Amino acid sequence: MTYEEMKNIVANQVCAQCGSELTIRTNPETGNLEVWCPHHPDHHGYAERETYTQAMRRGEEIHPAIKDRIEKKMILPGGYPLSTALALIKVRFPRADMDDPSAALFLMDCMRLDLDPLLGEIVPVTFRSTDKSTGEVHKVVTPILTEDGWLSLCARACPDRWAGPPITEPVTDKEFKKDLCDDETAWVWKATGKTKDGYESVAYGWLKQSEYKRAKEAHTPAGELPGNQARVRAIKRWVRETFPEAKAKMKELTSEWLTRGKDIEEVQEVIAAEYHIVTEIQPPKGDEKTGEPPAAEIREEGKGDETVLSPPKPKKIGAPAARDPYTIKTFGDLYQACREDFQLDRQQIWAELNVSSQEEITDLPSECYKKIIAVR
Repeated sequence: MTYEEMKNIVANQVCAQCGSELTIRTNPETGNLEVWCPHHPDHHGYAERETYTQAMRRGEEIHPAIKDRIEKKMILPGGYPLSTALALIKVRFPRADMDDPSAALFLMDCMRLDLDPLLGEIVPVTFRSTDKSTGEVHKVVTPILTEDGWLSLCARACPDRWAGPPITEPVTDKEFKKDLCDDETAWVWKATGKTKDGYESVAYGWLKQSEYKRAKEAHTPAGELPGNQARVRAIKRWVRETFPEAKAKMKELTSEWLTRGKDIEEVQEVIAAEYHIVTEIQPPKGDEKTGEPPAAEIREEGKGDETVLSPPKPKKIGAPAARDPYTIKTFGDLYQACREDFQLDRQQIWAELNVSSQEEITDLPSECYKKIIAVR
């Protein structure tokens, strides 16, 4: 973790266990800098430092005077004429270089998602392509949801289940990284959260070295704060896996965005990476130059926040591990136990349970573990 990333965590996060302010120190044992809780050095994990704006957008009650000041900064309530709203959008995001039709389309997408661009919940990114035959430049504006946008979206879509944002922490286990994303040097973060009905879920986000190098060359945020990018991806994946209602709304819109940018490859790549809407596993293809079969892995469509299916690993022969199934209370516990006991990754676990994603699992984690034991 770089010093800039540590400063970013200290500025925007608090201790997940006691809510105290975080600081940066030099670890006396290793001599390395680290983020820690000075009140309880044994605490780990970070929780979001929530602002009044975030609280209001996620359905919490705040003081009327504060609420009034926040609403005056918003563009969505309809307090501005259309021409003024379009001008505000173009001034707020000058690098997007939008004309009036593009700004109006972006504003319509914001309204459909009930996300406010002036509050930093959604931002426009413009992609360009040039027609080689005519020289005409085509522009496509694609909305990108920020971390705040994803959390606000699911909080309002599922108010009966929303219980706050997840706790995040970096993952340092190289073997686990290798199993998760086939890159033991990747930046990997873990997001753990609960809902009001007691459901606890775990999601991981990562940024591989190959992505980091491309981002560094392109001078994008991922190239400056790779760990933060992995953390944000973990939160976004946690939202998609925990709140399917919000995911369903995004599927509808991102399908439309893919159609708008069908002729621009960068649009397809960014949408697939950001929203991960393509979930059908594609068959492995041989190398076009040599005809050789690919490396022993299958990937879901999309880049960056992709899911990697590692090749089947040999299963342990003999009696099942001596583990009490009732100690497995969360899906995070299930994944960890199956990795340690049977060398199974997530996708292999889902295959054992005859599902294609965690959302389709209806049994308790302990019951899932018992089913996997039963076939061994």
